[in-house]
Amino acid sequence: MVQTTQLRAAKKFGPGYFIQEQMDLRHWIQEDLADVIGVSEKHLNKILKNKQAITLEIARLLSEVFNTSAQYWINIDTGYRLWLEQERSEKEIAADLKGTIYERMPVNDMIKKGWLNPFKDLADLKNQVLEFWGWKKLDFSVLDKHLPCLTRKSAAFNQFNAFYALTWYQKACNVSAEIKVSKYNPEKLIALYEDLHPYTIKTDGINLFIRELNRAGVIFFVLPHLLKTYLDGAAFYSGENPVIVYTGRYHRIDNFWFTVAHEIAHILKHLNEKTPFILDDLKNGVIDKLEKEANEFASKHLNLNEISSFLEPFINYLTTSKVEECAEKYETHPAIIVGKLAHDGKISYRNQSLYDENVLEIISDSYKY
Repeated sequence: MVQTTQLRAAKKFGPGYFIQEQMDLRHWIQEDLADVIGVSEKHLNKILKNKQAITLEIARLLSEVFNTSAQYWINIDTGYRLWLEQERSEKEIAADLKGTIYERMPVNDMIKKGWLNPFKDLADLKNQVLEFWGWKKLDFSVLDKHLPCLTRKSAAFNQFNAFYALTWYQKACNVSAEIKVSKYNPEKLIALYEDLHPYTIKTDGINLFIRELNRAGVIFFVLPHLLKTYLDGAAFYSGENPVIVYTGRYHRIDNFWFTVAHEIAHILKHLNEKTPFILDDLKNGVIDKLEKEANEFASKHLNLNEISSFLEPFINYLTTSKVEECAEKYETHPAIIVGKLAHDGKISYRNQSLYDENVLEIISDSYKY
């Protein structure tokens, strides 16, 4: 005799099948129902494909729209989920879990960077992921609250991956938690910011400036960006210390100084409970109010407006000697001047090679992760 525990339920249709039936009766497409119940088409599509469980809120909305009870949709979904768990093989369950992790984290890129170790099996990968996020159970949904402020960060929208950006941010948080600097002193940071541009021309000025940031209580380090994140820098708090992270995506001197000046502006002006972190793509990012203000502050402290005014009469026959004269007058590295002119379309980006140095070779290895 077959035991009841060995019996498998006949194939069940998920709630998506029955929702589609109701849509067909009304000649609705996904866009119609999404508008009616107030969810995104992407969310609705997951429900129709039975990849997203029916919540009580969705059940109530469907009951109102289709003149049923909320319990009707909950029962269908629960029955389907129970049947699904019976039918899924270990291989399918493993593939689903692995797919969830890979969707949220660029695992192979992280292994290449040494952020994760090559894993022996799925259990090993899961344990590493839990340790990376500091979780006791795997639940990526807790991160979704951060997604709305990240999906706009790059003009290369189809390539930008907000999940991967959050993974990068978590790594930055993990690194910053291990770094000890002085107690944060806003007055020291403001004074250092006011004196920023002379550091750009000092011998070993970059490392000197970073040391002064540390003395002001600001954590600084270099952390390479992840696949499909297109990040130049970030600003956030680690405990009571503000943090500046530089990715070295373009590893040019002008990019370094503008990114640092930009992130200092965010620390002084924008970080708060409502905006706990800012991840910046300074080349293709959307220029909202905060980014515009940070750009203006960075330009001010690097003398970029004065530089533009000084060189404007000479743009059509600009020479390196004139650039260097301007650099000396405004105590600003010539690479920053050429970078500003190229950014404004005054000269070709090819001219950046005139003062091209790899800033990652200048920054002390003690600041690189």
